[in-house]
Parts: sequence; C-alpha cells; structure tokens
Amino acid sequence: MKVREGFVEAEGHRLAYLAVNEHLARADEPAVVFIHGVLASVNFWRDCVPPSFREGRAWYALGLPAHHPSTVPADFHASQVNEQWFFRVMNGGLRALVADRPVIVVGHSTGGFCALNLAIHQAPNVIGIVSVAGFHVGKWGSVEGQLLWLASLGRWAKSLFVANIVVARHSAFVQRMFASLLAHERKAYRANPLSSRMLENIGPNTRQQDPAALFELFNGISRLDIAPLLGRIAIPCYVFTGSDDPVVTASQSRVIADGVPGAKVVEFPNVGHMPFIECADACARALESAIYDLSRGHVRSMPA
Repeated sequence: MKVREGFVEAEGHRLAYLAVNEHLARADEPAVVFIHGVLASVNFWRDCVPPSFREGRAWYALGLPAHHPSTVPADFHASQVNEQWFFRVMNGGLRALVADRPVIVVGHSTGGFCALNLAIHQAPNVIGIVSVAGFHVGKWGSVEGQLLWLASLGRWAKSLFVANIVVARHSAFVQRMFASLLAHERKAYRANPLSSRMLENIGPNTRQQDPAALFELFNGISRLDIAPLLGRIAIPCYVFTGSDDPVVTASQSRVIADGVPGAKVVEFPNVGHMPFIECADACARALESAIYDLSRGHVRSMPA
C-alpha cells in the first residue's frame, strides 16, 4: 500500500488527506473517497477499507474539520456549523483533492452524514454515495451521544466536554473502552485484532485533538437535521446500517432509506456502529459490491 499524505484547504480549514495507490488509478474508474466519523481521524481507513483496496485499487481518505491533523481557522465557531457549511467545506476539500474527477463518497457516521449532505446539495462530481451508520439528525446514543448532549448545552458545559476529551485522549485504556461501547458484541469487538490496529492508526492523531475546536463542531452538529432535504438526492445511494447500533439507531437509517429516492439498504444483523470491525468480511463484501455497482452505473451513463 503506497500512501501519500497531505492537506487541502477549504473555507480556512486545513483538511488532512491520504492518497493511496495512486499508481493504480484508472481513467475509466471514478475516484473513491472515504470520510471518517467524529473522534477518529483520516488514518482510520488504513485498515478499515476492504482488503482488495489496500493493495489493489487507488483510493483516498479525507479528514473531517477539527480532527487532527486537520486544523481549524482562528475564528471557527459553532454558529458556522450547519448543513450548508458542511457542504462548502467538504465539497471544497473534495474538489481540491481530486479536481473534476467523478467521485464515489463512502462515509462512516458523521462521514455518512457528509456523504448524504454532498448529495443533497448536488456536489457536481459526486456520482454515488455509501452512508455507513450515517445520521440525518444530530441526536446520538452511547458515549458519543453523551458528548453531543454536553456540547448542545452551550458554553457553560464546555469545560465538562473538554475534560472528557482530555481524559480520553491521554488514556489508551479509556480509548479502548470508549471504542468498544460503539459495538454491539463488545467482547468480540475487543478480541478482533482489527480493533487494535484501528486504534493504533488513529492514536497519534487523537492524542493531539483540539478539545475546544471539537466542542464547537459538536455544538453545531447537535442542531443538524437534514431529513426534510433527503428527497433532493438524485444520485445512487447505499445505506449501510447495523441492526443494533447504539449510536445511530437503525430507525435513523430507516428514515434515510425512506427519504432518499431509490436508496439501497444493507443491514448487518447483530452489529453496532462499527461494521468494518464487527462483521469485517461481510461489510467488505457489501462495500466492494456497492462501489462496483456505483462505478458500473456511472460507466453505463457515460456517452459513447
């Protein structure tokens, strides 16, 4: 796996990216860009993409705003964070990363929201999306939901939010426990070597996260609701969901599936918020199939 790391600029935000296996890029294939969820980093994807991608296909990963090594502008504030802002920042990052190439966006959790939001606002080069445990409204469960709730309380709760982030980023034990709470079968999740590799990949970044910037982002996310806009999506969409997701409930995914015209739904039984690890083989097969389908559909729609 050949990895090039770098940054792109959008709205004053410096977004980290990985460009992987660029020597394998083909002109007849759309670019595939992965977007991670909150409290992870762009390096989440190093071991969480399907195995066939690690050595056999070109792909990219784009970082969320306020997630190290991405950085925020000095005036970043929660009042800026809405679906239009997310579109401008993430679309700007995509265009800076791959220019005008057709793109399939695969997003996990908040990355799934970003994928849906890019489609809602008709990002010009996005030709298909896969939302994995993506949400339509800023209301979550489990420990991530508690952090989101704290941020939604406003400035007086900022110190509590920051304290939680500081404790977590300096304790490997807390990070492991925190991550396992996102799964349905926690013992099986912890026993999977992929869970340890994922934490090792993102650890250097999570230890340097800026809690103040994350507070602004979480506060803004708590007010998001794109459910009324889902009908605007006019490109192919896959919705992946775990039947027992403690963070983004399966009911959220059903709202998305019902709201997006022609959405294709893949549900993983007895799986929580981390299907890449909880059911790694099944998730990889489903993701490979979805990306192949979206790529093939794009080729068929191209003029001869």
